[in-house]
Amino acid sequence: MAETVRVLRSPPRPRDKIEDLSGVMRVAVRVCSKRDGCGVDSYLFVGKGLKAVKLKPEVLKRLASDSGRRGRGDLTRLVEELENELNFEAEQFSSRVDSPVLPGSTIKGNVRARIELSFVEKNGFVRTCLIVASDLPIRPPNVGQEGWRHFRIWSRSLSFKRGYACRYSEEHPAVCLTCDLFGTTGLAGLVEFNDLKMEGGQLVEIEPFENEKLVAAAPGTVFRGSIFFKNLKPEELGLILFGMGLRKSHVGRPVLLGKHKYAKQSKVVMGIVRYELEALSLARFSKRLELAGEVLEPGSTRQGPGLDKLVAVLIDKAKTAFKDELIDVDEVGELDKLNA
Repeated sequence: MAETVRVLRSPPRPRDKIEDLSGVMRVAVRVCSKRDGCGVDSYLFVGKGLKAVKLKPEVLKRLASDSGRRGRGDLTRLVEELENELNFEAEQFSSRVDSPVLPGSTIKGNVRARIELSFVEKNGFVRTCLIVASDLPIRPPNVGQEGWRHFRIWSRSLSFKRGYACRYSEEHPAVCLTCDLFGTTGLAGLVEFNDLKMEGGQLVEIEPFENEKLVAAAPGTVFRGSIFFKNLKPEELGLILFGMGLRKSHVGRPVLLGKHKYAKQSKVVMGIVRYELEALSLARFSKRLELAGEVLEPGSTRQGPGLDKLVAVLIDKAKTAFKDELIDVDEVGELDKLNA
């Protein structure tokens, strides 16, 4: 395989027209638990990006008073004393108006990255850029180095350079497949991810590593929300489901999400979840979905186990449309092998 391949790009489809498939998916993300048949009790953490600290007022006053009598050479010692007095609270789970959520941006990034990493080179081209970082190493990092597990799991799609990430503009009027679907700089996406709200389970405080406290979603916790789509071809709708880990039913296989998902030395298992497609609805203005004997009319909804066959044929359509380009990686299974 060539070290450098070209990203296959074309002008994005019009955003001001309604064509092909449009509608909404009702989805759930369930934190894996043995009770649900997942084989492992996992915790999930997606944070706010902020940490709260406590410092007693009397301590702060004493340190402030002392600082006025210290020379510059004592500032380092003052900072050390301050650090020793700080009490870091557990990092809080992401929330909106006091309701725990998985942000739509987090779910979008997770699904998108899995799709990008599932495409490999064919005839010197690859269909997707890597929107987060296209200038990645193409040689495996040494064991123990940052990102070594990620690279080994996805080595088939990371072992060549893809060049720059798409940025839509007059100077760059063409984009790759995933940027057309999910959007990029200067271009709105065709798939919109709402926040997923916690609707079952609980948040608990855990300490995955020494001196780190997190408020995480416990095993079995469920988050629910919607994914809206427009102007998708059947194989592209199948590709979105593929990115959620669905294959032959409306319940996906375990995939990785959130903080410490690759960590081996953690005191608890973290970052293993399942996506579930609970309902698929087509808008009234959508085209009819007819594929391999499965039919979904505009304005209608399919839900629950009745989705299994439809999911399977959509996934098969994606695999056929992107034959020899789309690899099927069981990331949780591969991680287990690396950690064995």
